Amino acid sequence: MAASRLAMFTNRFSGLLSPVLGLSLQIPRCLVHTTPVTCNYYPNWKMVKEVKHRKAVKQYAFQRLNINALRKNKIIPPEIQEIADKDIAALPNMSSISMLHKRCMITSRPRGLVTRWRLSRIVWRHEADYNKLSGIQRAMW
Repeated sequence: MAASRLAMFTNRFSGLLSPVLGLSLQIPRCLVHTTPVTCNYYPNWKMVKEVKHRKAVKQYAFQRLNINALRKNKIIPPEIQEIADKDIAALPNMSSISMLHKRCMITSRPRGLVTRWRLSRIVWRHEADYNKLSGIQRAMW
């Protein structure tokens, strides 16, 4: 389906643009329903999985917040709390913020993360050594 749309787009507009501008239409392959790994946006498949997880958390955050408020409220009747329990169970597991695992944005390393920059301690130190992080200076005495 996506390939046919791409072919239709390129056939329709490349004929119009090439005689006028003298250009051939080049569409990058990574924009048309391919995984980010093929476009080299992320270091490995674990980072791709984490990005999908973060999108799911962001998408369902408001619903989860409201349903959890109903579940933990002691004033409302238990029947409504049970309904809220079923609603929260119906949401995808990936949408839970407690299941997120922070990773370095450059190397995808899961441990030793400097949270403010979302970099591992190794990458953070390397970037700080070469003055690539604003406001950071190595200790000198």
